[in-house]
Amino acid sequence: MTIPDPHALHELDLLRTVEKDCRLTNRMAARKLGVSLKLAHQLLARMVEKGWLHVRVVHARRWDYFLTPRGLLEKTRLTLEFLDFSMRFYREARRRSSQLCHELQGRGLRSVAFLGAGDLAEIAYLGVREWDLTLCEVYDDSVAPGPFLGLPVQRFERLAGTRADAVIVCCYDTQAPMRAGFLPPTLTRPAGLHWIFGPGAVAELAAPAEGAHA
Repeated sequence: MTIPDPHALHELDLLRTVEKDCRLTNRMAARKLGVSLKLAHQLLARMVEKGWLHVRVVHARRWDYFLTPRGLLEKTRLTLEFLDFSMRFYREARRRSSQLCHELQGRGLRSVAFLGAGDLAEIAYLGVREWDLTLCEVYDDSVAPGPFLGLPVQRFERLAGTRADAVIVCCYDTQAPMRAGFLPPTLTRPAGLHWIFGPGAVAELAAPAEGAHA
């Protein structure tokens, strides 16, 4: 299994959107996907060219898109592909975070902070509990204000004052989730961070496990 094409998730979102409502403009697509107007136009044009979507021009400012039988098959394929990748990502994240927490405990460290409060942080917390560490602080600029497992989520700018023995990076690049050494672009790289995904993580995820079916 390989990591899905970075644009594949955008295509899946568009196929799901068109299935529910045929009225879709480039601007609406760009806003939904969080991409530029140019990229949204390119994605829709490519999907029409591939035969996944049929377009009907109502007038100059309204183009209706319809899911074709080929597009329906592609939506199913992409859904299964991302489900498969998500399960592999969870298993690998669980294994690596547990290994990291074990290493930190073995070095005599007892308290950790999380950089990121999303789904990867929830997975990493299982390793924290497993190896009897204490999660004392959580930092994230990308989530709405609120607690994470009972702890207040603090801004990245306060990371320099952390009291934790170690900081575990629990945020990741959504376009390449296993990319080693990822940090949010707004954060200057401080010293003393520990990544769940280190060098070789992408290659290991893409390669089938020994004895697994191709």
